Amino acid sequence: MTAIFGPDISSYQSGLVLSRLANASFVIAKTTEGTYYTDADYGSWRVQAAQLKKLFLWYHFLSGQGSTAQAAHTAANVGDPALPGMLDAEPAGTFHPTLTQIIGYIDAAHAAKLNLRLLYLPRWYWEQIGSPDLSDIAARGVHLVSSAYPGGTGTPQHIYPGDGAAGWESYGGMTPLIYQFTNQASDGGQPLDYNAFRGTTAQLATALEPSADPATPPPASPSNPDPEDDMPAFVTGQIAPGAGAETIILPPPANTGTAGWGNVWFSLGADFGTANVRVAIFTHGQGWSHIYPNVVVDAKDDRVNPFGGPLPTGVQKISVRRDGPNPDVLLGYLVEAAHR
Repeated sequence: MTAIFGPDISSYQSGLVLSRLANASFVIAKTTEGTYYTDADYGSWRVQAAQLKKLFLWYHFLSGQGSTAQAAHTAANVGDPALPGMLDAEPAGTFHPTLTQIIGYIDAAHAAKLNLRLLYLPRWYWEQIGSPDLSDIAARGVHLVSSAYPGGTGTPQHIYPGDGAAGWESYGGMTPLIYQFTNQASDGGQPLDYNAFRGTTAQLATALEPSADPATPPPASPSNPDPEDDMPAFVTGQIAPGAGAETIILPPPANTGTAGWGNVWFSLGADFGTANVRVAIFTHGQGWSHIYPNVVVDAKDDRVNPFGGPLPTGVQKISVRRDGPNPDVLLGYLVEAAHR
């Protein structure tokens, strides 16, 4: 069977001109990540592909934020909801997507009328999350994209290991529709990730057509929770006043546990003055792993995140102790979890 090839690109390849791609029958371009990032080059590539009459796909990089908000962010930026799309599910930093989070975004994307038809879930990461059955993915009309790099450089045709390569082998009950076989293909003047499809461009376009009713997900199940359970969770409270007073807060463990929590944020806010506190976190397997001895929270400022981002994976408890002057300034906390 003859294979066709196409790169997946993002702003890392900024300046790439699609007309200079000698080997691309299709193009997959990043459009969004989480709710916080829009790829600046996506719009230009979408226009170039339309002018070249080249099959064009978008992809979204999954984060730990709410799936509905992420899908809305994607929908606002794809330009044409009929374009086929791919979800990129792989770990980044402390975030390790769960199958529940993957399905949550797929359902939210379909509810937003997006033509999401592909899931990039490489075998190595599928194994890391317990080698789950992927029948719930297939039931939603979404095809699998795998990756395995045999090595080598040159044109995609030179590197491609063939239609019998290990990257085409089934896992989770699904056979990959597309196989990413290199990140070192030469085309358009720079090294690129390249993917293969066993068939013609017309056959790939047909495989990526919308399902009959993408806005209606299957019934709720343990791997497909009710959409009402996919929302930000907020917990607020007060930090005890008094010199040396200590408050212990128990957040849901970030990115671990059977409940499917994703990233978790923690912040502090003050009124009637400036509070000085020591903040420490206890992480599973590491003990008191992060200690911040002088966190300043001022009433005139926004709330303060002592960690500068989400909590590290596996945090079990947070200790906040009053240190320094003004130990009785009113001080509150907020714990926000992106998924439950």
